[in-house]
Amino acid sequence: MINKFFFIFFVIFCFGANIHAKELPSLFTVNIPVDQYNNTNDGLNKAFNQLLKKLSGSRDKRYLWRVGDAKLNKIDFVSSYSIDVIDGKEYLSVEFNRATLIPELRKIGIPLIGFSRPVILFLIKIDSGEGMPSYMNLNNPIDSLQTNLQATLKEIASDRGVYLELPAFDLEDQNFLQQTNILFSPAQYMKEKFYNDELLYLEISRVGINQWLINGDFNSQLSIQEDMVLDFFSEKIHLFLDSFLAVEPLEQGASGDRLMLSIAGLESFEDVQAVELELEKIFAIKSRNLHFFNRAHIEYKAQLFQSTDALLKELRGSSKLYVKELTQDSATLYLEYLN
Repeated sequence: MINKFFFIFFVIFCFGANIHAKELPSLFTVNIPVDQYNNTNDGLNKAFNQLLKKLSGSRDKRYLWRVGDAKLNKIDFVSSYSIDVIDGKEYLSVEFNRATLIPELRKIGIPLIGFSRPVILFLIKIDSGEGMPSYMNLNNPIDSLQTNLQATLKEIASDRGVYLELPAFDLEDQNFLQQTNILFSPAQYMKEKFYNDELLYLEISRVGINQWLINGDFNSQLSIQEDMVLDFFSEKIHLFLDSFLAVEPLEQGASGDRLMLSIAGLESFEDVQAVELELEKIFAIKSRNLHFFNRAHIEYKAQLFQSTDALLKELRGSSKLYVKELTQDSATLYLEYLN
């Protein structure tokens, strides 16, 4: 008889054997436009505030309050700064010291997200009422609205430390997207072809003079003026990311989960070293001890800072470790090393 308390929860973050999220090498770098701060100290403080948003995945002000209550001097964590020109605009570019900052944020209970960050793919259909509706193409924005939407995605991606991407269509894609077959799903086609953790589908339609309606994963309910489209679009993306990136802090006095990490697919000592480097980048892991090792397989007993769910959110973005399954009864997470 199967024990009714025994079950296996399969965690699938992507179709096939593909890994979708990407590492964000610039996680500890923040760029602030020079017109958004009064002096260098003000700019460095604002850069820290933006970094905290990237690291925690949250816009919640309580994390800034914790930094203030702990009397942490934000500027103490700056490694270097300079004025850089990016796309013709001047920015204060600030690099923060990971080694000194992360332990201090841990002490005050701020949940953190590591270097692996999700890829959110946007499929956006625009109907301006002038000609046939068309899908936004990364390499070919056809009007000011599309150019501004693309710039908004780039700005939010930098602000939140994620990848917000548009597809770059080839001729085959364009032919598929012109199909009128009701059984054909453009969103499903794009989701299966392009690199993504989540696909958001939107239809932006002109419904009157200076009036637009937005449907799909973001819904405006009523028509809005053209100059409000970008603000609506921006706020909806932020709200989506607030939920998508959220790592819930533990209750006061609670300890993080304990878990066995079982990693297969090793072929050499260099693979073992690569696994070690990958695990070092995962902020959800507080400590780990070697439990078992052979030529093709390694196991660690891991203590987490937060819940297992927080670890899984990070691992969905790893380019080296593929989540195969989590067995709740034995608290073992099975991973495959991707050569």
